[in-house]
Amino acid sequence: MPSFRDRLAAARAGWSSGRISWQPSTAERRSRAVGPEGRRRLRMSSRAPGQIGAHWAPTRELVHTVFQGVTVLTAVAALLFTARSLDYTADATSATRQQMHLSEQGQISDRFGKAVDQLGQEGENKLSIRLGGIYALERVMRDSADDEPTVIEVLCAFIRTHAPRPLKTPEHVNTSSLDVRAAVTVLARRPNPNANQNQRLDLADTLLGLPGVALSGAHLARTSLFGADLLRADLSGADLSGADLRHANLGGANLQEANLSGAGLIGADLRGADLRHVDLRGAGLIGADVRGAGLIGADLRGADLRHVDLRGANLSTTNLRDANLDGANVDAATLLPHGVARPTPSPTR
Repeated sequence: MPSFRDRLAAARAGWSSGRISWQPSTAERRSRAVGPEGRRRLRMSSRAPGQIGAHWAPTRELVHTVFQGVTVLTAVAALLFTARSLDYTADATSATRQQMHLSEQGQISDRFGKAVDQLGQEGENKLSIRLGGIYALERVMRDSADDEPTVIEVLCAFIRTHAPRPLKTPEHVNTSSLDVRAAVTVLARRPNPNANQNQRLDLADTLLGLPGVALSGAHLARTSLFGADLLRADLSGADLSGADLRHANLGGANLQEANLSGAGLIGADLRGADLRHVDLRGAGLIGADVRGAGLIGADLRGADLRHVDLRGANLSTTNLRDANLDGANVDAATLLPHGVARPTPSPTR
């Protein structure tokens, strides 16, 4: 390629001869043809790849940073929206639950009022209405634990009113009416018997005639059943701990695996009763009649068995540790655990 000096010399020579012989190079002509923007692109295209990347690197970093910022802001906005939506949903759910609770309480109050009205219907011809009220109250008791103590009080009051103890205890206890038996049964299977306010049934000053009643697994702890007629009743597995069963008739009753710990059984009639594996720890059986009762595996630790009639009773597998057998009536057929001294029989009553 001619140098600038050579081209300049040629131009001078051409000038002197009346024409200019110097022509621009191909690159110069291309540069003039494309204009300023084209020249910029040509310069960029003539750069090495590394130079182009370096030229655009700051721009790419800026775009990446902006994109990340927009993404983060979008995520934060989405989280805030979700949190607000959840708060709104929680508030709406809480309000709905409160409304439902109030509605349910209103319905329960209506049901309770109607059941009490039914329970107050007097007369033999209203027996079915009273029974309906008793079972309606049971449903209220099961649907609302808060109302259970009130239902218990109402049913206990009903029993005390309809089965009062006479001033003079009769020789024979009349069978209680169907509605009284139903009320006792409902109370015995109340859903939350171990709650403090639900443990004890106030049946004081009542005289119940419940022969053959089915109360298996009943919750009757500390209940007053003084003098009750429970002949051949099914009380298997029942909780009668601390119950007042003095002078009660439990002849032939099924008390298998029942809890009678601490119960008062003074003068009770337990002839022929099934007392297998019964818990009688600390029970008071002074003067009770236990002739012919099945006592296999019974726990009588600390029981007061003074003057109890044990003639013909099989106590060979019972636990009599610390039991008081003073004056108990035994005979040749009475079987006692190994190592337990035979008591001296009390005088014939």
